[in-house]
Amino acid sequence: MAEIKPNLMSPVEKPLDTDTRDALTEGLVELLKPAVDEIDERVKCVREGQFELRQQIDSLAEDLKKIAENGQMPLDLEPYVKKLNTSRRRVTLVNNILQNVQVGSASQYVK
Repeated sequence: MAEIKPNLMSPVEKPLDTDTRDALTEGLVELLKPAVDEIDERVKCVREGQFELRQQIDSLAEDLKKIAENGQMPLDLEPYVKKLNTSRRRVTLVNNILQNVQVGSASQYVK
């Protein structure tokens, strides 16, 4: 007589009911929300710092242009002005990336 072996396949999982799914979702959101909020706040601070840095770069670049226009300089300031403009573009790029990340993370909570 043949031996009957138990079925080793996993039982068919039934989908979670709505209440269980909602409770799990709420629990995960509550678990992750403080970390996301802290990251969001830090991104805001970095963006503010980037904005201030860009303003300082613009101001310095203007001052260097005025100095170069007003008198005889023993040093050519144009390369430094170009470096400042390159730095300003990089700061703007980083700020745009941070803004996109911040908007992306905020939109996930709005859904």
